Amino acid sequence: MIKIDIDETIVNNFYNRVKEYIGRHLFVSNQEKDYFTDKKIEEIIKCEIDNFQKIIDEINSLGLNQDLIKKAFVGDENDKFGYKKFTIKAKTKYRAYNLSEALNIDVCPYCNKNYTYTIVNKTHQYTRPDFDHFLAKEKYPYFAMSFYNLIPSCQVCNRTLKLRKEFSLTSHLHPYKDDFNSIKKFTTTKPLLLCNNEKDFEIKFKDKSKDKLLLKKANKNIEDFALPLQYNKHKDIILELKNRYDLYNDDSIKNILKDTEVFKKKGEEYIKSLVMCSSTKDKDINKRPLSKLIKDISEELDLI
Repeated sequence: MIKIDIDETIVNNFYNRVKEYIGRHLFVSNQEKDYFTDKKIEEIIKCEIDNFQKIIDEINSLGLNQDLIKKAFVGDENDKFGYKKFTIKAKTKYRAYNLSEALNIDVCPYCNKNYTYTIVNKTHQYTRPDFDHFLAKEKYPYFAMSFYNLIPSCQVCNRTLKLRKEFSLTSHLHPYKDDFNSIKKFTTTKPLLLCNNEKDFEIKFKDKSKDKLLLKKANKNIEDFALPLQYNKHKDIILELKNRYDLYNDDSIKNILKDTEVFKKKGEEYIKSLVMCSSTKDKDINKRPLSKLIKDISEELDLI
């Protein structure tokens, strides 16, 4: 749901730290050895989203051994290479905790509902987001350690809702490429000013973009992550926003600014963010759960 912006230094550091995790020594035929060179491993690990299909076509055309590729890039309980090695806890080695800490993604980009922060200290690794393989590692094992195929996400989205659903770049939005926030907007089935309880309305999405392909992909994300079902469990928050609208209209905010010196210095936007308990800026909606919902509905209520 929320676009992830990345510093290229994180990608380069990831590549430098994990390139040796690929079990290339498992390749016994010259065909695999000749293809998976140092240069190709770098290309695959750093592969940008629009180049995924190029790699897929290359490997399919060569008929490379998928079982050996899976052992080398994914690993298993007996052969801890690739992704298996990356996800084993290790205090002094670069692992999944190091990547999640560098990414600093505090809220799931798929749902914007659940926290995904990373907690570590000098002696313990406590919690981190799951890494969802946007393109399934079972079908595309050579992308198991590709940076842009590893999506930090909550367990609900990754293990329960997405699970084994097949995602592709033509059918779904990709969090490193697409901005759901500019494509869809939360709204309600009935104007909130006419609603008094949760039974009076449903939370739904309306289109912001006019791009039909992006809308189609956004609708598939909405369906596969059961977003309407998830968000309609939070109608109480919507009604709270309505109550805030009743209490904190433009006139009341102007009075606060006029009568309270500390708020006068902070400004109107700061007061509105306090009223909503959320940021008013698009760039900050990935910092707290439900921020997009709160922002979109607040805009409809003219709170911001």
